[in-house]
Amino acid sequence: MTSKTAAGILVAISLMAFASCETTNKVTNGMQKAADKITEKGQAISDKNRVKIDKSREAIAKSKEEITPEQEYYIGREVAAKILSSNKLYQNAKATSYVNEICTAITSSSDMPDIFNGYHVGILDSKEINAISTPGGHIFVTRGLLECASSEDEVAAVMAHEIGHIQLKHALKSIKTSRLNDAALTTIAAAGSIVTGSAYQDGVGSTVDELMTTLSTTGYSKTQEFEADAKAAHLLADAGYNPQALRTMLEVLKEKEKTETGGMMTTHPSASSRLFQARGHIRNAAYGTSNYNEDKRKARFEAIKGAL
Repeated sequence: MTSKTAAGILVAISLMAFASCETTNKVTNGMQKAADKITEKGQAISDKNRVKIDKSREAIAKSKEEITPEQEYYIGREVAAKILSSNKLYQNAKATSYVNEICTAITSSSDMPDIFNGYHVGILDSKEINAISTPGGHIFVTRGLLECASSEDEVAAVMAHEIGHIQLKHALKSIKTSRLNDAALTTIAAAGSIVTGSAYQDGVGSTVDELMTTLSTTGYSKTQEFEADAKAAHLLADAGYNPQALRTMLEVLKEKEKTETGGMMTTHPSASSRLFQARGHIRNAAYGTSNYNEDKRKARFEAIKGAL
């Protein structure tokens, strides 16, 4: 195999993570053909290297597998368990029931009221400002974030954002991206076994660490966070909550960014950018004030917040 051909294969492989599954299949098939050509020329491919090529194919096949609702739930449950291994649940039955009732009000009015094992909300006993959701329908909000809210509608805005992540299946998309990244790296490893010479060393060997960082998925992307906000505005309106609460909650977070670190401040886009992206969705969310009982919600919220 010429150095030019080898370099071409490696460039194609490095682009795999940004391409479709069809493209990754073509790259792997190309690797197999390259291996066959080497064999035809009398350059033997070891059984070990052929196993690596087969593993590459298996990794790509896995990246295309659909995740069932049951698998989604158990993945989410494992994530939830890990969250709780380093965070304590706030032991307040009334507050926990309250946030679950808000979640039910939102989800029951949505286009995805039922998931495999339902939606479940827990309060983390932390002053950090944060909220987390898993693909299985588990939602965690911190005491610190609840204390930032000044109304039930603002609590609902937090819930709606996390429900948005679940209903838009952002976690599943991250899993699929991760699987495709694994397939890409497995294929690169296989390529290193059949492509020899300086083309491999210069083309892949010196950039593996960078690829590992670039291709790995760490939480939701900015685009997904903006999508969850857009979804939240409409979820709020459909449930009879005021979608403007999303704006006021983001304004609170914008102020908190000046003094707080960690939690949402590091895992989410800036509140200013979220406000900018969500403004049109908030304005256009169909909202009927006839279902809005401000006095009742205010009394209910104040009773719970006073106990936090």
